[in-house]
Amino acid sequence: MPDHSSLTRIRQCWGAERFKEIFRKSVAACGEAGLIDGDTVHVDATLIRADVSWESLTERHAAQVFSENDAPEEDPPPEGGQKRRGRPKNQSRIVAKKCSLTDPDATLTTSCKQYRMEPSYKQHTAVDDRAGVIVDVELTTGEASEGQQLQQQVARIERNTGCDVSTLTADGAYAYGANYAAFEAATIDAVIPVPTERQAVKRIPTRRFKYDGRHDVVRCPTGKHLRCSTRNRQGVVYRARAGDCRVCPLRTRCFSAKASSRIIVLGDGYAALLRARRRRLRWSAHERGLYARHRWRVEGVHGEAKTQHGLRRAARRGQWNMAIQVYLTAAVMNLKRLAAFCPARLVWQGNEWHTLPYTDHPAAIKTASPARRQAA
Repeated sequence: MPDHSSLTRIRQCWGAERFKEIFRKSVAACGEAGLIDGDTVHVDATLIRADVSWESLTERHAAQVFSENDAPEEDPPPEGGQKRRGRPKNQSRIVAKKCSLTDPDATLTTSCKQYRMEPSYKQHTAVDDRAGVIVDVELTTGEASEGQQLQQQVARIERNTGCDVSTLTADGAYAYGANYAAFEAATIDAVIPVPTERQAVKRIPTRRFKYDGRHDVVRCPTGKHLRCSTRNRQGVVYRARAGDCRVCPLRTRCFSAKASSRIIVLGDGYAALLRARRRRLRWSAHERGLYARHRWRVEGVHGEAKTQHGLRRAARRGQWNMAIQVYLTAAVMNLKRLAAFCPARLVWQGNEWHTLPYTDHPAAIKTASPARRQAA
């Protein structure tokens, strides 16, 4: 084995892109051995605790200080008037974020509201259904949204495997309307459950408003139309007429007294999201079986990487260093599957040994005696 310092120098000279190519070669080797189907893929993300201590966390005030120093000077108040206090108009409040001085690339996040936030990285993993081969892996900061990474991830999966994905499973964190719309256009069967909306709300929820995709309008519970007014980062904004809301009997239950009309924000692909929500209520046994298989297939890969390969906590600091650790771990796990399910296996049949391909050898091995299985 080479010295540890040599491995460090190799990492620094090669960079993360070379190790990513090593991972791709492991995927290609598994594909040549017949371990990759490419038809059904399971996608999920997991958090990796960064190698930093709690004492290294501090609040990031630099952006706020720079913005205050670069802000233009306010105009002098008019004669007899008073100077305006507080923040300038249309200037949003900058929230101080905690970061680690040891590893600034790691961001605070958590996988559940019941757990505290920790400095972490996020690994996005795609596993093939046939033999559990990892066909794509990517590392981002902990606060990156996995739902926004899904379309790029599918493109990488098809590039790595050379096959078109026809069925994709994921959990509710990937239930974005834009994803459903993109997969409908690409004829990909997306088995992704849509999370249920909150039942106890103070105002009339968005689900009570009917969306008419043909005319691009939204109808409120009383039948009035909300029309598209503008667009923001969340999606398209639909606004009702102030005259309709002024005489509406549901005004007090619909919006606050300070507002003049009801506003609804619908994300991109909202019509596809509604279709996916209706489909979720009518899932067949096949779709429920696919989602149950997703839970143990891809989450089992994450558990194996954390318990057997040390991926529960980062071994190095910096996103590019962590990306190398992720690529190497995924390549090693693929090589393990390649060694366990090689394309030709010796099987005892008819008092002699035979070689069977991967698709045939499991049943033959299972029916053989324990001694012959061990010999095989």
